[in-house]
This record gives sequence, C-alpha cells and structure tokens, in this order.
Amino acid sequence: MPATTEQKTELAHRPPVVVVVGHIDHGKTTLLDAIRETKVAEREAGGITQAIGAYQAEHGGRKITFIDTPGHEAFSAMRARGAHVADVAVLVVAADEGVKPQTEEAIRIIQQFELPFVVAMNKMDKPGADPNRVKGELAERSILVEGYGGTVPVAEISAKDRTGLDHLLETILLLAELEEPTWHPDAPGAGVVIESHLDPKRGAAATLLIEDGAVRQGDSIVIGDQATPIRIFENYRGESATEAAASEPVRIVGFKSVPKLGEPFRVYRDRKEAEAAAAAAKAGATVPAASAGPAPATSSGQISETPKTVVNLIIKADTLGSKEALEAMLEKIGSAELGHKILKSEAGEVNESDVKLAQASKNAFIVAFRAKIPAAIRDQAERGGVTIVSSDIIYELLDAVKQAMIALAPAQLRRVDLGTARVIALFKEERGRQIIGGRVEEGSVRKSAAFEIIRNQRVIGRGKIMQLQSQRRDVDEVAAGSEFGIMADADLSLAAGDTLKTYTEERVTPTL
Repeated sequence: MPATTEQKTELAHRPPVVVVVGHIDHGKTTLLDAIRETKVAEREAGGITQAIGAYQAEHGGRKITFIDTPGHEAFSAMRARGAHVADVAVLVVAADEGVKPQTEEAIRIIQQFELPFVVAMNKMDKPGADPNRVKGELAERSILVEGYGGTVPVAEISAKDRTGLDHLLETILLLAELEEPTWHPDAPGAGVVIESHLDPKRGAAATLLIEDGAVRQGDSIVIGDQATPIRIFENYRGESATEAAASEPVRIVGFKSVPKLGEPFRVYRDRKEAEAAAAAAKAGATVPAASAGPAPATSSGQISETPKTVVNLIIKADTLGSKEALEAMLEKIGSAELGHKILKSEAGEVNESDVKLAQASKNAFIVAFRAKIPAAIRDQAERGGVTIVSSDIIYELLDAVKQAMIALAPAQLRRVDLGTARVIALFKEERGRQIIGGRVEEGSVRKSAAFEIIRNQRVIGRGKIMQLQSQRRDVDEVAAGSEFGIMADADLSLAAGDTLKTYTEERVTPTL
C-alpha cells in the first residue's frame, strides 16, 4: 500500500490490511464472525455479503484490519477493489467442495496484485471434508501449499466450530511481518474509497480505508474535485470518532456528491488548502461536459443483433458498488427475442421521478436492489401501473427481473415448417375455394395448416388447407409418400406441378 507523497520523518509499523476472498458460501463472512465474535452473517440477506465490509480485530495484542469481499460472481470488480488495498490475502476454500469458479478468480486477483496469502481450508467439520483433494486441486492451478511441494501456508479451520483460528491469525501476522507495512503518524491521512452510497437522511457517505497518516474530525478531505469538511465521522462499528489512523476503516458523511469507488482521498488540516487542491483537480480534469441529466447506460443482454422486443429498466441500488454489480449481471440477460435498455441507474432510494420516468416510457419497470422504497412511492407506482421489482438478494432479484421482462414482452408468431407436397391435379374451383389432388413428398400435410405456393422455384402465393382427405376419408394429417385431396383457400389458382410448402404458426412468449 502506498504512502503519501509527503514523507514525514518518523515511520511506524501499522496493522496489516487483509482481504478475504473465495467462492460464494465457502464461509468467508462466517470466518470473520468467528474472529470478531459477532453475528454479521445472520444479518446478511440470503447469508451472502453484498457490499465491502471492513473490520478490525485483535490477536495477541496486535490489530488486523479485515476486508470482507462478496463471493457471488456479480461482485468481481468489488473483490478486485478489495485486493488492491490489501497487504495480505486469505483464500477461503471449503474442504468439502474444493476449488470453484470464484476460487479461481480470487487466485487470479491475488496473483495479479502479487499478494502474500494463506489458504484457509474451511469447513473441516463437514463429513465430506477432504483437505488432500483440495490441495491437489490447488496444485493443478499452480498453488503449491506447504506439505504439498510448495511454500504457501495452509490453516485447516472450522469457522462454525471456531477451530484453527489462532493458527490462521498467527500466519497472517507472520506474513505481514515479512511485508513490514509502515505509516507516517504525523502525516495527514490518505487512502482509498472502498464503498459509497447515498443515505436518504444524511446525504452522500463513503467508507474509506486509511492507507497512511491520520484522519481527524475537523480536517477537510479531498476526493476528486470536491473538498468536504469532516463533521460526521464514524469508525467501522458505526460509532462516532474523532481520529483514526492508517489501516483503519472509517465512514464519513456529508459529501456534495457520492464519491466514486476506488478513488483516492487526501486529508488537509487547513480548509483553504483543501479547497485549493480540489479546485486544481477540477481545473486539470478532462471530464466531458455535464448533461442535463444522468447519462443513460445501455444494454442488450450481450447479443449481436438488436432484439425484437426491448424492455426499459430504471435501476436503483443502495450503493455504487451494488449498482455496478447489478449492471454487470444484467449484461448477461438477453436473447435474440428479448433484450433491455437501462434508462437510468443510480444509488439511492426509489423516488417520484423514477416512477414518472417509468410511466412515460414504453415497456418499463423499476429494479430496486437493496434500495428503500417509501410507502408513498410504492402507492404511487401501484396507482400508475408501474412495476417495481425489488430484493436484497441479487440472484433472487435477477430471477424477478427476467420474469418481469417476459411479462412485458408481447407473444410473437413463430413459423414451424411441416413438409412439402406436389399438386397432381386441380379438380374444381369456385368462390375462391379449390379442390386439388396431390402427393406428400416430404414431412406431412396437416388440416388447417398454411402453405406457400412455389412455381418455377419461387414463391408466388399463399393459402390455407380447409379440408383434408386421404382414401376418401376426412383426416387431420397425411404423411410423406401418401396421396391426398384438399379443399384449399388460396390467393391464386393452383396448377398441376406446383409445390406446396406447408407450415403452422405458433404464438411464442420470449424466454431468457
């Protein structure tokens, strides 16, 4: 982790920052619960973490900062963001399940940022736990652990039973000692935004990780081109704070706009210096001219052609990280028949303008991910016929979005070819109806089916089979090789030698 550009005279050791990564449901949050002796996992919707959480714990009188990152595939960018600010990684792998897709992604992130790491072999209490199999799977991915031909440390643990945790924490501290993370106690704080959101009661807020220096109440903080006096200042437990040092996660409320995720921040003791720094950043920034409203993002569900039906979405999420993750997952939804376009996407609660936008747009509904929906707004939406799809669990929300898209999409006609037949003779023609004889050459001829009339290798007209006979008996279908007689309603006169290509049309609701 970088120090600030203002080098102070004295360096001191700071607590290591540890990122916890791994596949969904392999026990990352439960592990942190055990370490902190809290019950955060029970409060997480669906038992999965859906926003970066940063916490501090102590072991042997030494502090460790943990960053808990989501394991669901939707949160790839958030996991990478967590790794970027860490000194050490903990790769959690369930001993009964082994390496999974997000495990592999976590390994790639660890390798990308060249992080020292320890493998936490979790769920050793499970009957199916097989640590040797998991070590073999890791070896197949070039992760050679201790006792298996390599040097990567392994801690066999059970987060549920709270066994093996001391060994894990001691290993983390040992890896941190090799990294020797330091900070400047006298320097103004600097670090990075790891989460941000719009609090409907308090305004724009951000969770920050201090990488160097100290942050104090009354200082001014500069993020991008905005300078903000630090007034509402909280520690990771949500308690009011007056000062925080390097490696501590803090929350600051009161920004003019929601800070961007991953953006660096810097603290100034003097407010005028902070305002000057923000003004300089604004003057030097190459930002496109602001539009009258939020620029709409677009999505067609990753399909190469424009879908036949497009549904419009208005996205609201509790944080920018959640919004980013939801947009990434929505990119995977779509087909040639049904796609979507994002009219508006932002963090914050669902409001009146969202409902009005949905009402004014064709085939539109609101998607709320962990976003508040005031009762008055919900009533307004119901009165206006606007659908609001909401959930605190992303995979449940995605299923609901698919169903809502399908419900808004009109059914479409799909042609199903049946077969071809050759006209042998025209027996009678009156009042637009024709009686002909023929032979089925391929497939079948079916009562009530439509047909194309092909003459000289091109389609010259169309018709419909009103009545079908075989061997002088009314039938519903005649197969290939059989002769038939039909009464047809056609838009031109049939003649011997014509080919009839028969088909039906089905009403099909688009699927995703």
